[in-house]
Amino acid sequence: MSTTRAAAAGLILMACVALAGCSGEPSGSGEGSPSPSTSASSPTPAPTPDAEADEALLPVPVEEIADWAKTAVPGGDADGYVFGFSGWMSENSSAHDVTSFTSLPPGSYQAQFACRGDGTITLVTSELDEGDPAEPVVCANETIAFDVTNARTGIRFALALEGAPTVHALSLVEAS
Repeated sequence: MSTTRAAAAGLILMACVALAGCSGEPSGSGEGSPSPSTSASSPTPAPTPDAEADEALLPVPVEEIADWAKTAVPGGDADGYVFGFSGWMSENSSAHDVTSFTSLPPGSYQAQFACRGDGTITLVTSELDEGDPAEPVVCANETIAFDVTNARTGIRFALALEGAPTVHALSLVEAS
């Protein structure tokens, strides 16, 4: 196999692994807000015994993460709400996740990022072309508010987990 093909196969494999563990559904109702375009998703691979063991260590059962997210960060009923997502991460399911909102108009926004569990999630926000990423936000069993500004349409959120299985939720509202 050529090095170009091997590199391409490696990138595809990393993208597939990165998509596992995310709920894939925006949190909140989203009524009256633009519909987000998230990263392409592929069928979730069959759970491995290690991933199933990780799931048992989560502070919130998987089927309750969306409900938890509605209480952890502003949801679709919040003034100025434009986008949100939630999910869970672990070393054996997905230690990395990327979510993109391709139709977010340029502007200033307020983000809230919550994580619960014994792991630490680092979140990096950037424009879709990945240029000029913002300072990383490091979340360790807390909720953090931060500003998001984009000069061009679209935004990208890249998450990386270190440590134990952890749940997360992100919400984006227009800055007032």
